[in-house]
Amino acid sequence: MLLNKKELMYKQLVEKLYDRCQRIQAENERCVMRVNGIKKIVRRRNHDVELLKKRLDKHGDNWRSVPMVAPHPKGKTEQKRRGPKPKNKQAADETGTPGSEPGSNTPAARKPRKQKAKQPPISLNPVIAPPHPQPQLLT
Repeated sequence: MLLNKKELMYKQLVEKLYDRCQRIQAENERCVMRVNGIKKIVRRRNHDVELLKKRLDKHGDNWRSVPMVAPHPKGKTEQKRRGPKPKNKQAADETGTPGSEPGSNTPAARKPRKQKAKQPPISLNPVIAPPHPQPQLLT
């Protein structure tokens, strides 16, 4: 009985290992296909560049003497920085806020935030008051 249990456990481990190997093989094949596709795109681009160069030379364009300038990304001269804006310590010192004296390490006292007034919950079944009786006019 113990031998059958060990054999069963061994077979299960071998099957798991085989399945994992198949998944890794499939992933490797996908990677190879992607690399080959990118190589094809690069070859096509290089071919197009060569054709364009020949055509420009054929037309007598003076493109080789023009200096190459890399364009700015998305037309912006400066890329955005990631993260929060740095705090300007000089502006805090000049305002004269309490606790923000130059050279002190204590943080400035902050004003408490205003709390939003809580709205009463909306009832799904509002109570409807009966209509008021209209006064009768005596003639």
